[in-house]
Amino acid sequence: MAVVQGPFMSVNARGSAGGLTASFVRGGIVMKLKSNPATKYEPNLNRTRSILGWLSRQWGELTDSSRDAWAAWAIDHPGTDKFGDPFIMSGFNAFIMLNHQAVRLQHGLAMNALPPEDPPAAAINGLEATTGVGAPGDIDVVWSQNGMGIADDYWEIQAAGPFQSKGRKSVISRFKWVAQVAGDILLETLSGLDEGMWYWIRVRYVAEDGQITAWMAYQATPMLTP
Repeated sequence: MAVVQGPFMSVNARGSAGGLTASFVRGGIVMKLKSNPATKYEPNLNRTRSILGWLSRQWGELTDSSRDAWAAWAIDHPGTDKFGDPFIMSGFNAFIMLNHQAVRLQHGLAMNALPPEDPPAAAINGLEATTGVGAPGDIDVVWSQNGMGIADDYWEIQAAGPFQSKGRKSVISRFKWVAQVAGDILLETLSGLDEGMWYWIRVRYVAEDGQITAWMAYQATPMLTP
């Protein structure tokens, strides 16, 4: 860091250029190297990038009629932005979203060239997560459904935690995938969790074609060692 005169050929320079940042302090204009924080490592980041790249190439090979079908599906199925307002995604984004969900949960490259004709077979309408009874570190999760889930679809389960105390609401950014079960099963036991800590558990129904439904969340603490 150095105090300089006329940085970037200007006596009032602010901001960054060429790897340097100019800022004003009491002693004058200060120049320092622009910081470049490292990207947070995510274990599944490379796999996600590979899936998205593969799907983008598949979109390029679709016929015009298939692309029109995806655009029409997107119009009929508006999404919700982070402010809770509805928005219409593009046909390309609809294709990527549904197929990415399908590939991620099926653990294989299976691409749907056309959008689904029917809505998901089920959706969650009740959830309870309780201290497990099988082994220390277990949480038992049971849920109910609207509709009738089918074996080819999935219930996706995510967890956030551990937390030292029970919280008022879930922390969305902390949720991570922990399990999935077939769409005709309505219970699961999560194992290996930290004893004496609290977890948020959430569940949703995901159709084989990638259509997703709303989450429902619940809090629980694992079974303690006797």
